[in-house]
Parts: sequence; structure tokens; C-alpha cells
Amino acid sequence: MEVMSRNPVKVGTETTVEEGAIIMTQKGISSLLVEEGNEIVGIVTERDLVTKVVSKNLQGRNIRLKEIMSHPLVYVEEDSPLEVAAEIMWKRKIRRLPVQSKGRVVGILTENDIVRISPGLIEITRGILPGRNEGIINGIHGMCDECGEYSENLVYRAGKYYCERCFSSIEPL
Repeated sequence: MEVMSRNPVKVGTETTVEEGAIIMTQKGISSLLVEEGNEIVGIVTERDLVTKVVSKNLQGRNIRLKEIMSHPLVYVEEDSPLEVAAEIMWKRKIRRLPVQSKGRVVGILTENDIVRISPGLIEITRGILPGRNEGIINGIHGMCDECGEYSENLVYRAGKYYCERCFSSIEPL
């Protein structure tokens, strides 16, 4: 995915909200990937800072990013079509999507990236074209809407994502 931002900024789980906000401001970015060891375990966005800290009048210097990060992450594979990434964003109601290659995060894709390269795809991220791409979509990793288990091969059907086990047990349309 040429359109993604490569080398997203990563910080540790023990980074404070205050430190994270300073990094985001200095680098002119709107999100941070949170890592533990060498594994990406979450993402913190400007929205997280506003809704989970500022709106509650909490002190950012006393809160660790691991306490407010969104997790588990949903990824898209680097070789996935842009339309698949846009549909994941719509389904999961997210505006930033980590991109991985060979199990390693190599970038982050945003709604703005999609608009810049292909303005028509923004409709997918907003859910204007629901019901497309039913069946197995390679590259969708995340939680099954039915059982809550993590799967690396989610199947999309009728507005929900299923692991292969749950998908095999649902009634045909």
C-alpha cells in the first residue's frame, strides 16, 4: 500500500498520556502505536485523548497509554486492495488502520490517505456501500463478532465479521 504512512511512531505501554500528547504535537501526528517489547498491542488517537482523558478532567501525567489505548488492533495486510482497507475502516468505525507485512507493522493507513489517492473510496469508509465483498477477505485480522475470538481470516457476511468456525455454523442467506 503505497498510500500508507511508513514507519509510524511507536511508544511503550508505560508512556504517559502527557508524554504521548507532546510527541504527537511535536511530530504533527494524530496517533501513536503502543508496543510492549517488540509487539504492537494498541493504538492511541487524538480522539482517545479527548474522550478518555480531557473530557473527564483527568491528569495526563498520571495515566499510562496502556490504560486508554484501543486494543486489540485490527490490521490489514500490505498487499490487500485499498477497497478492503476502506471497508475494514467502515465496519470497525476507525479512521486509522495499521498495515502489516509478514506479521510486522510497516505502516498506518488513514482515511485522509485514502481520500488523497482515491476520493471515491471514502464512501466505503463511511458505509455508503455496505454488503460488498461477502466471503473470505484475505488480510482481515481481528475479533469475531459472534464469539469474540481473534482470527487472522475473518469472513464478512451481512454486516458482521466471523471467524471461519462461526461462519461455518451460520445459516445460508
